[in-house]
Amino acid sequence: MTMCQKGENSLYKISYNYINSHGKDLHGKSLGQYYIHGLGHNIGLDVHDPGGSCNPLKPGQIVTVEPGIYIPEENLGVRIEDDALITETGFKLLSEKLPRNADEIEKIMAAGAAQRAKKAREENNAD
Repeated sequence: MTMCQKGENSLYKISYNYINSHGKDLHGKSLGQYYIHGLGHNIGLDVHDPGGSCNPLKPGQIVTVEPGIYIPEENLGVRIEDDALITETGFKLLSEKLPRNADEIEKIMAAGAAQRAKKAREENNAD
């Protein structure tokens, strides 16, 4: 399999077809037209390691899987990144324990905002 946007072994094409067939915009149009981001990239010595997306994935390789949709008319963009280790038999999702649903994510974001606000207040009081 590859992360290339073309070819018969394209994970990108699988993700595009899924996004295009699961959900609509406010006007009832399929979401594929808003999938303007690549599927992912290699991770290694650098966050965005070089390497062609059309090269076959190999065991031991770590890649991001981060399909995203961007709907300018709705001022909305969503891209969720997972990290995956390619194995002999498929992949191991390295980010599998991270929160997945909106309630969990909102709770974490609210806690982070509260922590930043508390730190800012403490810094202001120290002056």
